[in-house]
Amino acid sequence: MIERITIYGDSFAHPSQKEDCPHPTWYGLLEEEGYKVTNLGESGSGPMYSFKHMYKNAYSYNEKDLIVFILSGSPRVCFTGDHKVDTRIKLFADNDPYYEHVVKEDKLRDDQEKLFNNYMGKYGKGVKLALEIFGDELIYSNWKYESFLYALSRKQCKVFAYFLTLDESYFKSTLNDTRYHCHCEGLEEASWNEYMEEERERDASDDQYYRINHLSAENHNVMYQQIVNFMKGLPIPNFLQGIYKGTYNDKEFVYD
Repeated sequence: MIERITIYGDSFAHPSQKEDCPHPTWYGLLEEEGYKVTNLGESGSGPMYSFKHMYKNAYSYNEKDLIVFILSGSPRVCFTGDHKVDTRIKLFADNDPYYEHVVKEDKLRDDQEKLFNNYMGKYGKGVKLALEIFGDELIYSNWKYESFLYALSRKQCKVFAYFLTLDESYFKSTLNDTRYHCHCEGLEEASWNEYMEEERERDASDDQYYRINHLSAENHNVMYQQIVNFMKGLPIPNFLQGIYKGTYNDKEFVYD
């Protein structure tokens, strides 16, 4: 019987306070169900950051535990632990042409700017060299991470895995059973597809309605149901599509 749920991931899992939420969240619903939920999700983080926590906790899990792990984009390298600074370091080290745009349009705080400059002053050349040498290890790191999660499910606890995009999964849903489940839809895809079809031509960043964790209320409930159904051995529903209308001016409402 599952009693505890530990959540790892990025902004799809980042915990929000109830008073700040216009609707219940999937992790909040799990708490209301009576599970002891530890949410280690953090916006902007990557799997490397999440696994820094996982490695410390791995031996503590047992048959009373479920791990919900969102394997976000593998290029999100953890250099300093400040995800905004780390994104800039990665763009710089890759000689990414988008770097100049980020520097101009997405300013760092003074303390972040200092952290960036200090880090690059010490390790700048080494970072570029490391990324050249270990580039493939980084690109395919999620294959290793999902293998670890699957192995953990064989010996210690149950695991429910999500990817931002299934392209980053090697096994996808081929290993699914009663102890391990990789969901068949990427979260980025689910977030985009919940828009009504006519709304998908717009820029989602212009949507004035703040979707907590990039999902509507309906799909928060679906995500919660996916996890609960897995624990109970019931069929796992897919995310709803075409049910959300963005708000692009003050006269429009979120739902018809």
